[in-house]
Amino acid sequence: MGNIGNAYFDTDNTVTESGSYTLAPTSVLGVLGSASMDVESGDGSPVSANVSLDGLLDTPITALSTYTVTAGDNTSVTVTAGTVALGTSVIVDADGGDVSLAGGLLTALSGVTINISNGGTFDGNGVISAASGLTLNFQGGGGTLNLAGSSGGLALLDGASINGFGTGDRIIVESDGAPATRTSVDYDSFLGTSTVTFSNGDTLDLNGQYQDTDPGTDNYLGTVADTDGAGTVLVCFLSGSMVRTAQGDVAIEEIRVGDEILVHHEGRQVFRPVIWTGTATASVKPGPYPDEAGYPVRIVKDAIASGVPYRDMLVTPEHCLFFDGRFLPVRMLVNNRSIYYDRTISTYTYYHLETESHSIITVDGMLTESYLDTGNRHGFRQTGPVVRFPGQEKTWARDSAAPLDVSQDFVRPLFDMIDARACASDIPARHDVLETTADADLHLVTDSGAVIRAMREAKGFTFFMIPPDVQEIRIMSRTSRPCDTMGPYVDDRRHLGVLIRDIRLFEGNAARALTAHLGLDAPNGWHDSGSADRRWTDGKAVVELGRRQHALKALLCIEILAAGPYRIAETTHEGNGLTRLSA
Repeated sequence: MGNIGNAYFDTDNTVTESGSYTLAPTSVLGVLGSASMDVESGDGSPVSANVSLDGLLDTPITALSTYTVTAGDNTSVTVTAGTVALGTSVIVDADGGDVSLAGGLLTALSGVTINISNGGTFDGNGVISAASGLTLNFQGGGGTLNLAGSSGGLALLDGASINGFGTGDRIIVESDGAPATRTSVDYDSFLGTSTVTFSNGDTLDLNGQYQDTDPGTDNYLGTVADTDGAGTVLVCFLSGSMVRTAQGDVAIEEIRVGDEILVHHEGRQVFRPVIWTGTATASVKPGPYPDEAGYPVRIVKDAIASGVPYRDMLVTPEHCLFFDGRFLPVRMLVNNRSIYYDRTISTYTYYHLETESHSIITVDGMLTESYLDTGNRHGFRQTGPVVRFPGQEKTWARDSAAPLDVSQDFVRPLFDMIDARACASDIPARHDVLETTADADLHLVTDSGAVIRAMREAKGFTFFMIPPDVQEIRIMSRTSRPCDTMGPYVDDRRHLGVLIRDIRLFEGNAARALTAHLGLDAPNGWHDSGSADRRWTDGKAVVELGRRQHALKALLCIEILAAGPYRIAETTHEGNGLTRLSA
């Protein structure tokens, strides 16, 4: 471990500031050893680093040389090949951070291992050109493999090994600039792999649990997703849930095809036969956001009213409850008192049952929904001796038993009522003591990794001095989700940085308005907005400055309309006497 300026040698190196660095092993008896570097955010501020993997001028790199680069939380790391020769092995850990490989790196190496964990992202855009020696491991906590923009599609991963894919993970797929949609999924029970076939003919083999994609929804769990971020809706009951049937309340795992269950239809109670039952197993991948991690939601006895539910109820976060003629996901009612994510459960078996049409049913004394096949049936193992072949996929708009309403006007009064009941019953808070800050930590990072801090702020405008010849910058900031900082009754789980309207570049005696962030083809890092004159960043938004006047500094002026609050810490308090559920 050691460094000379921005050049680091040997193993156990750590950097905590944005910049460009080189990493090289040391030589022992003419043979190079290993080298490693951790890129970390020491104070929670975003860090952007370029790491060049280099050898020593007088020592050839052998197959024994191994480089390891780790990107921690709130970091963005680009790894380049430098002077690395054929035969070198590289391990890149996206451990909460974002990692990309510069063009040509994979062609230079015989073995590259990418480990993705704890919300990390590996960006394979345009650089995976010879991936026969590539191993991709999803290691828990949710991770993203981003293949959007790769001109060769998934064919570029021919021969690569993808392991551990499961709930909370995403693979983003694109073909020729458009989302590639899933056409089929084939599961090999002997090998334990799923082969996903896409509309462009590409296939992807996954080793691990696979949850299918619903392209009509956003921000769900465990997916192979298109570039819109679409994902699986994991909507299920956990084992032990008591379903009201013609024979009384029966545990859901005991329900069989042909059993009749009580259904609420047009103000009447009728019985409908079950036509399909399915089951699957989920493993929680701990991370900062329990809804994305896959924790089940516990609704405690009497949370809604006396006897509703009549026992603690366990469901997945997207499972819908029925109130006042409408459905809403239970995650929007989590108050961390009487409705909370049960973090004592790390693995569980979940179930669902289907009637001929989507139905309002009673489970544990609570009105809820039967299964609606919106395209994720492949995620279940069918139970019982009769095999049902899936029909046409359904939609909430056309096929639901009642409307889905996630509007704040509908959900907020229900949330307040349930929360007030919990407070009146002296139910203590269990999770998520949220600390926030209004400080966005707003700064810029150039394409070379240099950090630019603000010169001054005045009347909603922030000013930065831009060095000569810089043609692209990233607007960096903290991020937060409205559902965390405002309340779960806000159905917005985007990671928002700052809301920006006007961007202007003053150079020489001229001024230019930069408006690409407001267009349909905005650069990376800009969220879609309902307004034509402003847009939220995602915490690392690209701004292209265009042609610059040589050798002149410039002044960049950014109009900030809104920012924060931002979550900076989380404290977990577990209640006593919680029942642990295992699959």
